[in-house]
Amino acid sequence: MFKALLHKQMLEIRRMYFNRRRRNSNAPSKAGSKGLMILFIFLYIMMLGAFFALSALIGHTLIETGNSWIYFMIMTIMAFLVGIIGNIFSTSAVLFKAKDNEFLLAMPIPPSKILMARMVSVFIMGLVYESMVILPAIAYYFIVGNPSILSIIFCILGIFVLAFMVLVFSCLFGWIAALITNKLKNKAFVTVIISVIFIALFMWFRFRANVIFQNLAEHGQEIGAAVHGWGYPLYALGLGMSGDVLGFLAFTAMTAVLFGLTCLILSKSFKRIVSVKDEGVKADFTENQIRTRKASQALRKKEFKRLTSSPGYMINCGIGLLFILAGAVFLLIKTNDLRTFQDTVISQTPLFERFIPVAGAFAVCLLTSLCDFAAPAISLEGQYIWVLQTLPIDPYQIFRAKLFVHISVTMIPSLLGTAALIFVFRIDVLSAIFMLICVALFICFGASVMLAIDLKRPMLDWTNEMQPIKQSINILIDWIGCMLIAGIFGALYLLLSVVLIPGIYLLICCVILGVLTLLIHKWFRRKGRILFARL
Repeated sequence: MFKALLHKQMLEIRRMYFNRRRRNSNAPSKAGSKGLMILFIFLYIMMLGAFFALSALIGHTLIETGNSWIYFMIMTIMAFLVGIIGNIFSTSAVLFKAKDNEFLLAMPIPPSKILMARMVSVFIMGLVYESMVILPAIAYYFIVGNPSILSIIFCILGIFVLAFMVLVFSCLFGWIAALITNKLKNKAFVTVIISVIFIALFMWFRFRANVIFQNLAEHGQEIGAAVHGWGYPLYALGLGMSGDVLGFLAFTAMTAVLFGLTCLILSKSFKRIVSVKDEGVKADFTENQIRTRKASQALRKKEFKRLTSSPGYMINCGIGLLFILAGAVFLLIKTNDLRTFQDTVISQTPLFERFIPVAGAFAVCLLTSLCDFAAPAISLEGQYIWVLQTLPIDPYQIFRAKLFVHISVTMIPSLLGTAALIFVFRIDVLSAIFMLICVALFICFGASVMLAIDLKRPMLDWTNEMQPIKQSINILIDWIGCMLIAGIFGALYLLLSVVLIPGIYLLICCVILGVLTLLIHKWFRRKGRILFARL
């Protein structure tokens, strides 16, 4: 039975990332699947290269001075954090909020086996995330260090031992999140607030990363001496990967004990958490509560309720809004410094003044690409897509309702960010007007593209909502595609800045974006309706 459950989880992972279906068919496309796999491998290699450069920055001094264990301590902690951050928003959904949990529990299957099979998914994703950091770290050590046979063996084994430690803490956070959210009335917004605080702290760490990593490289010996007495768990794996048998065995034993406790706790509470129902106050329904609305208004309300009821939907698809608002605050705080920098550069390069409005507008457009509320909008209907298909309404009204949510939520923060750019860099009136219009049209264009892609290749057979929201290849295609378009529009002005003022160029971009958006909506009215009826 466990083998069948494990096979099911592996098929889900493969379907999420590497299966592309043929047009008008549920059968997978071999060519499309290979293309997605190549894209995934390419992005993974890019991340390996970035972390290899970071490993060289931190390990250059530490390895040469014989403090390789401090180097491994720093890199394993970093790999652990990356693994946790990668899993933190999806672990609860994978383990406890999967759509087929009740179906599996109704079968003669021990809950512990269901849990263990789901933990395999969390383990694999944690292994992928942490290996992006630890593999380059090991490779750099093998190149510049002088590893012993034991060190080589422990480095290879340490990759998997660390993945189990990531699994332990990912499950712990997911378990706590599931327990808390089952007791809250406004669980979606509370979860979003907590997650936003966490993301804000992470963003602060990211902006300070260069200083932090430089300090780690310069003061590695002092840090190692500081933790030597009380922080043995922190550097035990570092000792092991540098060749210390006792350190590796100690870390492996700690991981095994924590993993056993995690399995015991989760197996005891899994069925209770999965089967618990909302304990909020239930209101009695009366006929007077019935409200009639136009079809378009009812559809919009449905889409907004779907968005606000899902913390994962709000957080993962609205991450770009946090960057935009954080950028606007940063611009306003650093206004004087930025204006001084602007004047200095303009005095040396007069054409730079022309490029500022275009660069600012498409920088905001690039960030709006990370706001992808429309990208999983069709897929999130899941097995209940037939409800919308049987309603006596035009499918184009459904598309417009889904686009309305994306546009209305994304528009105001994006225009505020653009207004901050206009104020800080003292953009002229004509360019400022077309900057705002260009950003607004790009949001409409991006939302239409995302919804069209999801309509052509939806993921309706998901078992938890994080699959179409976070783990679908559609999301990656949307991000990369919209970012490339924003980057191309911005880069083209480098060639045209001599002959076109920024206001005229932005006007041309507005016309292009407007025409492309109208063409996509024409596709929605014609072929989109047919595709929706066939889902």
